[in-house]
Amino acid sequence: MRLTTIDILVIAIYLVATVVIGLVLKKVAQKSKSNYMLGGNKLPWYILGLSNASGMFDISGTM
Repeated sequence: MRLTTIDILVIAIYLVATVVIGLVLKKVAQKSKSNYMLGGNKLPWYILGLSNASGMFDISGTM
């Protein structure tokens, strides 16, 4: 399989974006224990629902 320039560019952008998002969220999480454990109590209901659903789908798929 040969990767073209656009393939390599998409992979590189994805990796850089992942690292940048991780570094930004690391700074936010370091502000307080509440930010780290509870997202600063600012997470909307649909994000919490998606998180819960993804956890349930994962365990049901592996069982």
